[in-house]
Amino acid sequence: MMLKKLFALCILASLIGCQDFGELNKIGSLTRSLSEVSGIATFNDDSLIYAIADHGNPNTIYGINTRGKVMREIIIKNAPNEDWEDLATDYDGNLYISDTGNNENDRADQFIYILDNFKNSISKADTLNASKITFTLSDQVNYPPNLSDLNFDIEALIYKESYLYMFTRNRSRNFDGVTKVYKLPARPGDFEAQLIDSYTVCDNLETCAVTGASLSPSGKTLILLTADKVLKFTGFEDEKFFSGYVQSIPFGNTSLKEGVTFKNDSILYVVDEIRAQTGGNLYEFNLY
Repeated sequence: MMLKKLFALCILASLIGCQDFGELNKIGSLTRSLSEVSGIATFNDDSLIYAIADHGNPNTIYGINTRGKVMREIIIKNAPNEDWEDLATDYDGNLYISDTGNNENDRADQFIYILDNFKNSISKADTLNASKITFTLSDQVNYPPNLSDLNFDIEALIYKESYLYMFTRNRSRNFDGVTKVYKLPARPGDFEAQLIDSYTVCDNLETCAVTGASLSPSGKTLILLTADKVLKFTGFEDEKFFSGYVQSIPFGNTSLKEGVTFKNDSILYVVDEIRAQTGGNLYEFNLY
């Protein structure tokens, strides 16, 4: 009888939208303005998490607290949101917006917007102007390429030692799980982003596409995000991110996870999109 009651309670919970978060610790819920959240980032000594949404949403950066409540809205006046996909920060308080969403792989020019001294500027203003990096990809010839080569969509960005590193979300037919890494100077200008490496995540399209990235405050751990896990890279040297150790750490659930950033060197913040009355949450995830 007790087992029947427990089973009935589980069915009832599922009908009212109860979610299994696995190893993720849900700490907040995102507002409707972030239902299509695409990237998050943090600064040291700042209590807010900065978030963006992708194509079709305002050119606005949202500062949210750890319950998901929007505390600040900063409009970037000269940076149209063609398809904002990720955020990165550096030690000088600058913020980088990756306008690199490219589902069809047909964008000839992509952009990174740079907000100099963002961390301090927003204490004085709710609207800012950005400088811009315009770039093409060193190995892309056709726009779009063949369906078997749709690996030019970029949804993950990190900053490291005066350079930006971008990781692709593979959309190729006959998906092989490869994410490519491109390198770009972290300064305004017009560049060709150089392909420097690649890594095979796994071969399941639903759970192996890379949708976010973050570098730890110490600079010693790289995180790549997918729908059901993070890949943790350590022991690497310089920009050879895949030369050390890799650990695949499952969340224990699958959702449209789109953003990841470090709270500290051992704990991550993770966000997912709202889809079919699931997701739209802010989580903490312990790496150790």
